[in-house]
Amino acid sequence: MFYKKNSNSRFHNWIIHHKLICSVQRNAEHITGKVLDAGCGKAPYKDILKKHYSEYIRLDHINIDHELSGVDIVANVTSLPFKDSSFDSIVSFQVMEHVPEPKEFLREGFRVLKQGGYLLLSTPFMWGEHESPYDYYRYTRYGLRYLAEQAEFEVINIVAETGFWVMSVLRFNYWINNFAKGPLKYLLIPLFYLNQSIASLMDKIFSSYTLDTAVFTTLLKKQ
Repeated sequence: MFYKKNSNSRFHNWIIHHKLICSVQRNAEHITGKVLDAGCGKAPYKDILKKHYSEYIRLDHINIDHELSGVDIVANVTSLPFKDSSFDSIVSFQVMEHVPEPKEFLREGFRVLKQGGYLLLSTPFMWGEHESPYDYYRYTRYGLRYLAEQAEFEVINIVAETGFWVMSVLRFNYWINNFAKGPLKYLLIPLFYLNQSIASLMDKIFSSYTLDTAVFTTLLKKQ
């Protein structure tokens, strides 16, 4: 099975990064002009969007588990150091679960976004704790809609990026990968590749079932 990967892809979780890359590509036409990557991490989707933006500003918080060498601005996403209507587009991938005050994050995003601009979010739903102790929430599609509308955004769509099978296999792979030390780690590679491939196929067969998902992608617009 051909799959897309980025700097975050590993043998045990390549399928979720494939899904997220496809999500970014699906929404890329909305991410134009001057773009803010709020909580950028390693900015793994920047190259996907490079045909669409004129400027790409990477912002992250001081309390992150990787170096800040690729970050343009160190700040808190609930208090953005920009004037009103500074950006044409905002992206934020796997960040909002780490924000203790998500309403403030979305309100700040709304403030610095130009009228007609888009905010593209990805947020985990059924996922294990990570980047502890800065892991606060998991969002349903209804919670995402509520928070977005409270911040005065128009909700364009909220998409479940996986179904039950990919979600379940990812949880299994993350669990077993904790015990994969030394040569065992390489012996597990065929299992990881096979179970994610089969899970992706099963999700396609049962595509109407979206109650269990690993990740939601949300596209919002400032009217």
